[in-house]
Amino acid sequence: MGGRSIALVSLGLGLTAALGCQQHAYVVALDGGARDGGGDVATSPALTISVTGCATFDVPTATCKGPAPLTVSFAPIGSPELTFFRWTFGDGTPASTEAAPTHTFALPNSSAQPTYDVGVVGSYAKGTVTGMGCHVAVSPLGAGAACDVDEQCGGGLQCLCKLGSGCGPAFTRGICSTSCATGFCGPGAVCATIALGSPADGGAPAPICLADCSGGGACAPGFACQQIPSGGTASAGWVDACLPIGAAKDFGASCRDANGALDDAACTTGHCADIGALGMCSAPCGSGQSCPAGAACAVLAGAATPLCLPACSQAAPCTGDPALRCTPTASGDAGVDGGLAITAGTPGVDYCAPG
Repeated sequence: MGGRSIALVSLGLGLTAALGCQQHAYVVALDGGARDGGGDVATSPALTISVTGCATFDVPTATCKGPAPLTVSFAPIGSPELTFFRWTFGDGTPASTEAAPTHTFALPNSSAQPTYDVGVVGSYAKGTVTGMGCHVAVSPLGAGAACDVDEQCGGGLQCLCKLGSGCGPAFTRGICSTSCATGFCGPGAVCATIALGSPADGGAPAPICLADCSGGGACAPGFACQQIPSGGTASAGWVDACLPIGAAKDFGASCRDANGALDDAACTTGHCADIGALGMCSAPCGSGQSCPAGAACAVLAGAATPLCLPACSQAAPCTGDPALRCTPTASGDAGVDGGLAITAGTPGVDYCAPG
């Protein structure tokens, strides 16, 4: 995994700890001495191990750390006389005889087993070298993280939208989450109301915990930051949360399906409004219902309910729908242009509206 550490540690008889996982052992004779066939003191080759893939590496305890599933690569360094290896990973999976195996620790550790202890035996012409000094600590995932099974998620979270669950092709993996009807999710997460599954599969908007990306916070690879109504009451506002790229269309995006029908399920907002030629992911506003930051609440010609409109900018120039254009606000909270009345906007800001 990109950006993870490479570790080298020295552990063994009389050796000093250094960066990485290293085990040096002696071939011990029956009398307790370490001797070769001629009676002279002899040592086995050193078995030095490199470890890559750790999010962090704790040098004093030779412990590789990272979130589940944690993929770690091991390789022997030096001592070319060692020609055969047998690796054990401490997680109940079969041993490997690859010289440099890559292993995925799928599940977090438990209180009964706080680390997975990695062992290796290297063989050479005169015997073997046994080393066991590397440990792997796998932590559970937080809300909004990509997951494969419930057991990878911590804090009472479940792995929602696993493969085959009906959440759509964008969900190549699931999301650690739980219901947040109270509006609270804990550090690093927000409560967002969204339908993760299609209506045909029983999906309906519900408040769930997702990773927070407000204030310019980054989402994990494969995820995008999107504007979603907050969990709780209708007047709870909006949050910025991470969703898999392609899982749902963000506020302001076009949302008619291939047949030209307005597709509410396609939008993070849960509402595909009849705005423009292609429809727009929007939401009702006014009467205690707010719009996303920077958006305006507007009354469109012929519309009975005010709707949220996105602002135009260089990054979002309002050119995706031929029936929309950037409409300026005349002044204060009340700008009127053609059949559009901006009831809550920002002076000097243009909004994407029918034109």
